[in-house]
Parts: sequence; C-alpha cells; structure tokens
Amino acid sequence: MLDALAARLGPVLLALTISAPRLGAAASETLDGISFAEDPHMLFVPVEEIASALGWEMQLDQASEQISLNGHLLDAAYLRKLTNGTLLVPLDELQRVGATITWSDDGMQALVTSDHKKVAIQFANKRVEVDLANQSLRAYQGARLVLESSISTGREGKKTPSGEFKAGPVKLPMHRSRLYHNAPMPWSVQVHENIFIHGFRKVPRHPSSHGCIRLPLAGANPAKWFYDWIDIGTPIGIKGHWPAATVRVERSALLARPFIQKVVIVIVTMIACATIIFFVSRARGKA
Repeated sequence: MLDALAARLGPVLLALTISAPRLGAAASETLDGISFAEDPHMLFVPVEEIASALGWEMQLDQASEQISLNGHLLDAAYLRKLTNGTLLVPLDELQRVGATITWSDDGMQALVTSDHKKVAIQFANKRVEVDLANQSLRAYQGARLVLESSISTGREGKKTPSGEFKAGPVKLPMHRSRLYHNAPMPWSVQVHENIFIHGFRKVPRHPSSHGCIRLPLAGANPAKWFYDWIDIGTPIGIKGHWPAATVRVERSALLARPFIQKVVIVIVTMIACATIIFFVSRARGKA
C-alpha cells in the first residue's frame, strides 16, 4: 500500500521540486548588504533603499530625530550610518517592524518579504582601493561604495608601496609606532609590514606621512568607520603615483610657451624689416 502511495505521489513531489523558486530568483531585486567586523553575521541595508523596494512609508520626526518605517519606530540603538550620513538598518530590525526574513542555506543571502514584494539582501565581498595619484581611498562591499575619503600617503623618500595586499594580521584601536618615537596611530589596520592605514588629526590632500596611509579623524571620522568595517584578510589594492613631478613638468612647459611665442614674433619682425629694406633699396637703385 505504501509503495502504491509513493508511486502516485512521486511525480507530484518531483513537479513541486522543479517548480519551487530559488531564493534569489524569487526576489524582484538584489541589494548588496553592509556588514561590520565586530558582528560579521549582522547585515545592514540603507533605510531609504529598503523602504522604496518594499513600498514602505518612511517618516522622520524632526524634533526627536526618530525614524519610523512601515508605521513602526526604529530602535536608534541598532542603527548605523555611512560617513556621508546614509542611515543603515539591520535585517533583524526590519523583521521587528513587519518584514519576513528567510535565509539561504549557506547563510549568505536573505530574502526580505512584505506583502507581495521581495528583496534579496546578500553578503558581498569587501575590497579597498587606494589611489596614490589622487590621494583617495574607496571601500566597497560588492558593487556598493561604502566609504570614500581623502588620505595622505608617504612623502618623498618614504613612499607608500603600491601592490596588492590583505588587511592584517595586526588590527588595533590604538597602535604605536616602533620606528617614530612611539607615535600614536589610532584605528590601525596593517597593510604590509610597517605600513598601516590609521587615523590622523590633519590629513592634507598630498603625501606627508612616513609611509602609512592616513585617514581623517575629523568630521564623520572615516578612520574609525573604516576600522569598524574592514575584516582581517580584506583585499587592499594600492596603485598610481603621486603626480607632483608631472605637474611641475606641465607648468614648466606652460611657462616656456610665452617665451617661444616672443622669439617667433621677433624673428618674423626681423625678416619683415629686412624684406622691406631690401625692396626700398632696390627701388632707389632703379631710380
């Protein structure tokens, strides 16, 4: 009897298995989430993005600065911000205010559902790009730019090395230089040997360090935000060359142009005068 039942149900179960949608395929869109090193299993997403994707209403109380989503107040204790002010909400908080969260088997993607709208939020790989020519640092999680900041790298004679590196193994909220008088290096992330990315009080838009990559402590404190975000082992690519020498050559060339123009004008004038004198003298001789 059981064999007969199994034979009857077999095709039905097979059809259900084939027709069952995968987690990613069921979503109307996929967003790259944002995670932080202190709790790498907690995934965040920009509040405005998820509100728009789910069709939820978002309101801000100007007096209390409290934010409500889908008619519920968000718990400010769990919210984070990017350095540009973008507000981030964790998926657990979305579940509290009305969303259904379903995780993939490998735990790398969550399907956020509300009514008939579904959005996939994924754990994407992190990477950092350091541009020596423009003295800038960009941090990405997947395709999402999570941080862009000015930096100051190694000056002449102490240049920051270019190449492909990985963060760590040293990562400390306060590290001190063993080479330069025990100088404080807050929010330090090792890049290569004695080269660190760390916070500094003054960060001009030109090379001024002993080789490290300085991030500002001022304003939204990109140095601390970067430290909180980056994981040990995150790829860090350093490329380019500080263009000071190129700029000097260009300026020299620009300064040389007026001089060349003056020389050409003088030569042309002399040729013109000589031609006039020649014809005047020839006319007088005929006369």
